[in-house]
Amino acid sequence: MSYMRGDIYIWADGSNVHFWSRDGYDGWDDAVWNSPQQAPGASGVALPQAVADEYVVMRMAEMLNEGCVVTAIEQALRKFNGNGGCLALAEHAGLLREVAAKVVAKPRD
Repeated sequence: MSYMRGDIYIWADGSNVHFWSRDGYDGWDDAVWNSPQQAPGASGVALPQAVADEYVVMRMAEMLNEGCVVTAIEQALRKFNGNGGCLALAEHAGLLREVAAKVVAKPRD
Protein backbone atom coordinates (compact mmCIF):
# COMPACT_ATOMS: atom_id res chain seq x y z
CA MET A 1 0.00 0.00 0.00
CA SER A 2 1.37 3.41 -0.89
CA TYR A 3 1.29 6.23 1.63
CA MET A 4 3.20 8.96 -0.18
CA ARG A 5 4.08 9.18 -3.86
CA GLY A 6 6.41 11.78 -5.29
CA ASP A 7 10.01 12.72 -4.67
CA ILE A 8 9.67 10.83 -1.39
CA TYR A 9 7.87 7.53 -1.86
CA ILE A 10 6.71 5.53 1.16
CA TRP A 11 4.90 2.22 0.89
CA ALA A 12 4.26 -0.88 2.99
CA ASP A 13 4.28 -4.50 1.90
CA GLY A 14 2.59 -6.06 4.92
CA SER A 15 5.67 -6.63 7.05
CA ASN A 16 7.95 -3.68 6.22
CA VAL A 17 7.68 0.02 5.46
CA HIS A 18 9.86 1.18 2.57
CA PHE A 19 11.29 4.68 2.18
CA TRP A 20 12.61 5.80 -1.20
CA SER A 21 13.98 9.15 -2.38
CA ARG A 22 13.80 10.04 -6.07
CA ASP A 23 17.25 11.62 -6.13
CA GLY A 24 18.70 8.73 -4.14
CA TYR A 25 20.12 10.91 -1.40
CA ASP A 26 18.58 10.34 2.02
CA GLY A 27 21.03 12.24 4.21
CA TRP A 28 22.83 9.08 5.33
CA ASP A 29 26.16 10.93 5.58
CA ASP A 30 24.71 13.21 8.29
CA ALA A 31 23.71 10.24 10.46
CA VAL A 32 25.56 9.52 13.69
CA TRP A 33 26.40 6.02 12.48
CA ASN A 34 28.36 7.43 9.52
CA SER A 35 31.96 6.96 10.58
CA PRO A 36 35.16 5.57 9.05
CA GLN A 37 34.36 2.24 10.70
CA GLN A 38 31.04 1.94 8.83
CA ALA A 39 30.87 0.66 5.28
CA PRO A 40 29.67 3.35 2.83
CA GLY A 41 26.93 2.84 0.28
CA ALA A 42 23.75 3.12 2.34
CA SER A 43 20.70 3.62 0.16
CA GLY A 44 16.96 3.11 0.61
CA VAL A 45 15.63 1.45 3.71
CA ALA A 46 12.91 -0.92 4.83
CA LEU A 47 11.85 -0.88 8.46
CA PRO A 48 9.80 -3.58 10.15
CA GLN A 49 6.22 -2.31 10.38
CA ALA A 50 6.22 -2.64 14.19
CA VAL A 51 9.27 -0.35 14.46
CA ALA A 52 7.67 2.22 12.17
CA ASP A 53 4.46 2.06 14.23
CA GLU A 54 6.37 2.70 17.45
CA TYR A 55 8.06 5.71 15.87
CA VAL A 56 4.76 7.04 14.54
CA VAL A 57 3.06 7.07 17.94
CA MET A 58 6.09 8.71 19.59
CA ARG A 59 6.19 11.37 16.88
CA MET A 60 2.43 11.91 17.15
CA ALA A 61 2.83 12.59 20.89
CA GLU A 62 5.61 15.11 20.15
CA MET A 63 3.43 16.77 17.51
CA LEU A 64 0.58 17.07 20.01
CA ASN A 65 2.99 18.86 22.36
CA GLU A 66 4.15 21.09 19.52
CA GLY A 67 0.61 21.91 18.41
CA CYS A 68 1.22 20.92 14.78
CA VAL A 69 -0.96 17.81 14.35
CA VAL A 70 -3.83 19.56 12.58
CA THR A 71 -1.45 21.26 10.13
CA ALA A 72 0.12 17.88 9.31
CA ILE A 73 -3.31 16.29 8.86
CA GLU A 74 -4.39 19.01 6.42
CA GLN A 75 -1.12 18.82 4.46
CA ALA A 76 -1.28 15.03 4.19
CA LEU A 77 -4.90 15.09 3.05
CA ARG A 78 -4.15 17.75 0.46
CA LYS A 79 -0.98 16.15 -0.88
CA PHE A 80 -1.74 12.42 -0.66
CA ASN A 81 -5.52 12.08 -0.90
CA GLY A 82 -6.34 8.97 -2.88
CA ASN A 83 -3.30 6.95 -1.84
CA GLY A 84 -4.32 3.82 0.04
CA GLY A 85 -2.61 4.87 3.26
CA CYS A 86 -4.39 8.22 3.27
CA LEU A 87 -7.87 6.68 3.26
CA ALA A 88 -7.78 5.92 6.99
CA LEU A 89 -6.54 9.43 7.71
CA ALA A 90 -9.41 10.90 5.70
CA GLU A 91 -11.84 8.67 7.62
CA HIS A 92 -10.53 9.67 11.06
CA ALA A 93 -9.36 13.24 10.43
CA GLY A 94 -12.29 14.79 12.28
CA LEU A 95 -11.69 12.75 15.42
CA LEU A 96 -7.95 13.39 15.28
CA ARG A 97 -8.59 17.14 14.99
CA GLU A 98 -10.89 16.98 18.05
CA VAL A 99 -8.31 15.11 20.11
CA ALA A 100 -5.53 17.47 19.05
CA ALA A 101 -7.64 20.47 20.07
CA LYS A 102 -7.87 19.09 23.62
CA VAL A 103 -4.10 18.98 24.09
CA VAL A 104 -2.38 22.09 25.36
CA ALA A 105 0.77 22.52 23.30
CA LYS A 106 3.96 22.86 25.27
CA PRO A 107 7.42 23.77 24.07
CA ARG A 108 10.16 21.18 23.76
CA ASP A 109 12.76 21.05 26.46
